[in-house]
Parts: sequence; C-alpha cells; structure tokens
Amino acid sequence: MSVEKVLMGAGTALFAVMAVLMKVGTTSLGLFVTYGVLAMAGAGAAAAGKKMRDQSRSR
Repeated sequence: MSVEKVLMGAGTALFAVMAVLMKVGTTSLGLFVTYGVLAMAGAGAAAAGKKMRDQSRSR
C-alpha cells in the first residue's frame, strides 16, 4: 500500500473519530480542544496524502 493512500486513509479515519465524538456531544473544553486537534491532524494527513498522490501522477 502506498504512503499517500495510508495518509489519506488516516485523515479520513481521524475525521470519522471526530464526528463520533461530536455526535456524543459535550461542552467540556478538553474535548473541544481534542476535536480541533483531530480535525487539524485529519486535514493535514489527507492533504499530505493528496499532495503526494498528485506529485506522483505528474511524473
């Protein structure tokens, strides 16, 4: 399995975890920060995977 697919899959998984946590819902500041961290990590991993995929296609 290629690195870009792993990164994009990890990004999708982090978004799924964040969505489940938000569905449970809480007003705790700690979990609010956790949501933000998960969102940023998911977006970063997915973006890195997409960038690597695009670079490998353009070669």
